[in-house]
Amino acid sequence: MPKANLIVGLDIGTSTIKILIAERKDKEQNFEVISQTQEPSFGVRRGVVVDPEKVSRIIQILLNRIKTETGHKINSVCVNIGGAHICSTSSKGMVAVSRADRNISKEDVERVLEEAAKSLFLPSNNEILETSPKEFIVDGVGDIKAVEGLQGGRLETEILVLSNFIPFKNNLTQAVLDSGLQISDIIPSPLASSLAVLSERQKELGVALLDIGAGTSSLAVFEEGDLIHLTVFPIGSGNITQDIAVGLKTDIDVAER
Repeated sequence: MPKANLIVGLDIGTSTIKILIAERKDKEQNFEVISQTQEPSFGVRRGVVVDPEKVSRIIQILLNRIKTETGHKINSVCVNIGGAHICSTSSKGMVAVSRADRNISKEDVERVLEEAAKSLFLPSNNEILETSPKEFIVDGVGDIKAVEGLQGGRLETEILVLSNFIPFKNNLTQAVLDSGLQISDIIPSPLASSLAVLSERQKELGVALLDIGAGTSSLAVFEEGDLIHLTVFPIGSGNITQDIAVGLKTDIDVAER
């Protein structure tokens, strides 16, 4: 029997919390969804975990349901992080090429990316979540996507940095860990959406992805294959529902339908 590899995704949203399990067998590229379940969300406001205890209890309900239905015991998950506290900022860095033959090495690329990240000033209680190179510049010549193996004396880069508010991330982490799970990766919600629905060709040609959730709406812009802008707005479909309920003087469930 081929060995099965399970990947578990945990989506903590304003209106629902979901878990999905996908299976990929050795020597096979495609995944098969073997379980998905969800519960109404409590303890989350505008994409941010504000009550880790409530969120943890809901995650435990979902885990118990999955174990009962499939027999699988989940130990670790990839979880999303959302909310308007996630923002994007550009930063630049420059280093001298280290090799005597002026060939740009992998270490040079890592150093210039690290320099660009270090030169960014972040507000107090914020931290870097993800970095994405926008371009490399070799001896003044820019718009280069891959520089390893090229020759030059000065290597520069411009990167897009995604940052988050540390207390909100800590709330998310606490909620997941208290449910008995380990976190294998934390993915910004807009990037998770882009991986799910955008093709490489769309990203190369240029595309803007607008993801309207219940409490937030995110916008991610790609060009020439790279993420060039990302922002999250603290409004979503829940605001539309509330406007309908107030405007028509009707019950919130009727307005939602």
